[in-house]
Amino acid sequence: MKYDPYTLNDVKQSAERKLFTVISTFAGGGGSSTGYKLAGGDILCVNEFVESAQKTYLANYPGTPFVDGDINYLTGGDLLDMTSLERGELDILDGSPPCSAFSIAGRREKGWGKEKNYSDKGKVKGVEDLFFEFIRVANDIQPKVIIGENVKSIMFGKAKEYFNRIINAFQDIGYTAVGKSLNAADYGTPQARERCFFVAIRNDILAKTSLNFMTLESVYPTPTYKEHVSLYEAIHNIENDPEEEKELYEAVAKGFLKDWIPKLPKNPERQVKGSEYHPNQSLFNLIRPCPNLPSPTITQQGQQKGLSGVIHYELDRKLTIKELKRVQGLPDDFILEGTFNQKAERIGRMVAPKCIASLATSVYNKVLDYD
Repeated sequence: MKYDPYTLNDVKQSAERKLFTVISTFAGGGGSSTGYKLAGGDILCVNEFVESAQKTYLANYPGTPFVDGDINYLTGGDLLDMTSLERGELDILDGSPPCSAFSIAGRREKGWGKEKNYSDKGKVKGVEDLFFEFIRVANDIQPKVIIGENVKSIMFGKAKEYFNRIINAFQDIGYTAVGKSLNAADYGTPQARERCFFVAIRNDILAKTSLNFMTLESVYPTPTYKEHVSLYEAIHNIENDPEEEKELYEAVAKGFLKDWIPKLPKNPERQVKGSEYHPNQSLFNLIRPCPNLPSPTITQQGQQKGLSGVIHYELDRKLTIKELKRVQGLPDDFILEGTFNQKAERIGRMVAPKCIASLATSVYNKVLDYD
């Protein structure tokens, strides 16, 4: 399946339709906002506290009303004051609270209650509690729909307790909610990226639609790509910065990966992990992907220099920033601020735009524009 690149101008033109209004919390560098704009959303205000993420967001969407600061100390009124809307008038409140404490790639419950580090030295405590701060702010705003994103693994094991608490917390503030895993590859992203998306609809709005608590899961979009876009189709024709490529090769040569990356077969027919070649079966995060399949999930740490992560399917280096933008489904001219590692982290933390665009379009058609 061919990859269709796009630009920030395409995003701008789509957003000019202003089909529905959005406030985005935990906005990061703008991945979810890009998706809402692609669906015709009008971003009225965003909140983000990591400085490098703020710079990236405003470099791409200058002039966006911005509320700086930790959500623990914000109210819904702080956000509504940046708009012309009253409580209950906003269409969609969006949020992607940091989720590493629940991640299979992380330490699961061993990480609960711990500080979360960011590449620009910022920290936030108790990331597993942030979803409930997001819901507190949602109660202040009372949007028609709430969309929240988290890792797929929040739906399983001990983390399922938090999944159920989130559903109940939405119910406590007057919403009917559901959570479902969506794979970004099903919506045109050349990456197998599965995430849990919560959709909560205010009860008075739900009563005006054909949906109810039994059928609410039908609010999610059906896959738009039966045949997935492969990693090769996404990145084979990119003209990379030679200096950046040189730095990536040097990072491998100077670190522990120099002994392991060359062992992984090039252009494999399936993804190959470093653990298959390591005597202690470690390096399970080091992956040589199959070029004919979507990329494995990229993470905020895994794509930084010198760390185990997804490498090129043919070359003995990590993916470049241009390649990572394609893998995450970002506009080709999307601007990223900071060092290489900060750029890679920003991309790895983002919600895949094409996935959120499909979800937002479905929510608009089935809830916000329901006749």
